[in-house]
Amino acid sequence: MASLPTSLVSFIQEKLSSMPHSDAVYSHLQPLLDNELVRSSYQKIIASSATAHLEHARSTYLDPCIDHLRASYLDPFIIQPLANLLTNMPDLLSVFVLLLALFISLKVLDYGRRLVMFWVTLALRLVYWGFIIGAGVYVYNAGLEKAAQDLGWFYGLVKGGVESFQNGAQGQGQAQSSASTGGYGGYSYGDSQVRG
Repeated sequence: MASLPTSLVSFIQEKLSSMPHSDAVYSHLQPLLDNELVRSSYQKIIASSATAHLEHARSTYLDPCIDHLRASYLDPFIIQPLANLLTNMPDLLSVFVLLLALFISLKVLDYGRRLVMFWVTLALRLVYWGFIIGAGVYVYNAGLEKAAQDLGWFYGLVKGGVESFQNGAQGQGQAQSSASTGGYGGYSYGDSQVRG
């Protein structure tokens, strides 16, 4: 009787020697290692390729399990009810088509929004950087002193416009409050109120 290859036997003996009570375990394993069926199975495993083992495992275990799941659960509980709903109720199909059209149209609108936002952002960035570069070129050409004077003039212009707007808003508020309290109607001009 031919024995198992020496590499397997030496591997088993090495592992057993590190275990307690290894002599007793090895005496029980020795008849199993000398068994003809075990030896032939080991030879088949060593001789065949891994893909053949995987193919055999798939056809033996996985395919029957998938067929059973499909026949027992998927077909009667999911596929058949959906098929019945879609064939017997055309309204449900039209709702699905409507939802699909809504989804596609929202995707198209989102694409359009992103496209518009890209161009608006690009235009604002161009205006911003154009202003920065233009101000730099103006300061370079006019000189720092002249640019500071012009900036002061522009600041005074803006400040005067804001104060004028605030005074006008306060005057309208005073006129409305005096009209609502039963006083003379009028509007304000500066600090004096013109009564009508």
